[in-house]
Parts: sequence; C-alpha cells; structure tokens
Amino acid sequence: MISSHSNPLVKRIKQLRQKKHRLGEGVFFAEGLRVVLTALEQNAPVETLVYAPELLQSEVAWQMIRAQEQKGVKGVAVAAAIFQSLSERDNPTGLGAIIRINRLTLAQLPVTPHAVFVLLDRVSDPGNLGTILRTLDAAGANGLILTGESSDPYHPTAVKASMGTLFTIPVVSLPTMAPVWEWAETHQISTIATSAKASQEYWDAPYRLPALLLLGNEQTGLEQTVLDAAALSVTIPMYGQASSLNLSIATGLLLYELRRLHHQKEFHR
Repeated sequence: MISSHSNPLVKRIKQLRQKKHRLGEGVFFAEGLRVVLTALEQNAPVETLVYAPELLQSEVAWQMIRAQEQKGVKGVAVAAAIFQSLSERDNPTGLGAIIRINRLTLAQLPVTPHAVFVLLDRVSDPGNLGTILRTLDAAGANGLILTGESSDPYHPTAVKASMGTLFTIPVVSLPTMAPVWEWAETHQISTIATSAKASQEYWDAPYRLPALLLLGNEQTGLEQTVLDAAALSVTIPMYGQASSLNLSIATGLLLYELRRLHHQKEFHR
C-alpha cells in the first residue's frame, strides 16, 4: 500500500490536474464510483485503478477491482490520507482510475437521419462542460464538438460534473470551426446557432434533422462569422433582469425542444 506523498504514482496523479501533463501523457485521472464504473462499462482504456481500502465501502466496486485485476488491469492500493490528497471531492469514496484519452475525429461521429450534435465554441467553464455532457446523454444526443480555446473535457471539474457521461458521449476537439462546416455540408446536417440578437424564438424555429446546435462562450457568445455561416439562428427569450441563461441550461432547452419535435414528428421538410 502506498502511504508516501513522495511516491512517483502520487506525484504523477497530482500533475494530471494540469492540462499540459494530461495532454503530454495522453491520460487523465477520474474518481468516484459512478465515474469509474461507467468508464469500465463503456470499455474506456483504463490504465490503472487506484483505491483506498479504508474509504472504499462499495462491494460492487471491490468486485469490479478484483475482476479487472484478473483481466490484467493494474490495481494500486493507497492510504486514506493519500487518496484524500488526490481527490477533488470533500468526501471521497476511495476509488479512482488513470484513463487514456480517446481522441476522436469528426469522421467517427455517428451521423444518422435523426442525429443531434452540440458544438461549444470557446467554452471556458469546465463545470458547464461536464454538466452539458450529462445533458447530452439525458437528451439522447449523438456527440459533442469543442472548438477554439475551449475548456478541457478531462479537467477534474469537468470529469466530476459529467457523472460518467464523458464515457457515453463522443467528444471531438478541434482548433477551428473550418472542418465543421465541411463535415456538416457533407452529411447534410442543419446548423443552428444561438444568439441573443436572433429574431427567431427557439420554440418557433423550422428545425430539421440531422442537426448541429452551435453555442458560444459564456460571456461573448458565438462570433459573428459563425452566426453568418449557420443555416438558422434562434434566441431564448429573457423575461427577467438577467442578460443570459447559464450555458448548460440553454443547451438543455434546445436539446429537449428538438426531442419534443422528434417525438411529435413536427420537423420542417
């Protein structure tokens, strides 16, 4: 059992809090029962399981650890104090994993006739990003595209907020929007931008599928070039004093409007 803060594995996991180390190694650290169990259920490339026997109370987790070790996955026990120093949670459950980053391309996203994707351009809050992943999963969306200097989906806060959906929703990261337009045109995907200045309210818009919802930075929104290039622009009306909705709330409203229309078969032809 590891009980020293100077242990190389402990130092490595702490370094993975920084994006440069996550990208440099191509791995990230995830913790929590639901997150790790979902990762394994989805066949995520788990490198090492890290657990604290003094903290881990779940028999399901213990069975999973034994089963994974029998398959050849490395398992490492650490003292409770060590795990607490690695954790981003107030009351850690004692289970974590080092997982290899699965980098996907646009070509790997599953485009079907009724597919719905979300693109976030320059999203800055990892908590928003993780929550949006949960929303995509709940609404049955087919993938997330991140463009520009967006927050890292493997940031500890994003991983925590995703509640395991990081492993159920395909995520593609791109430096620019340029390949997205070509991809959307090739697959005849309708592009729907969101803007406070749009004249079309989101519940009255003539949507069609497959669709790509475009949302921008929390403070500045989408750039004008993106708004000009999108096939459709919609707005979410604001009736109070706030100038905008939380990005994850806005994403949820739009996704469930598309889900409602799909259920009622009221899409524009």
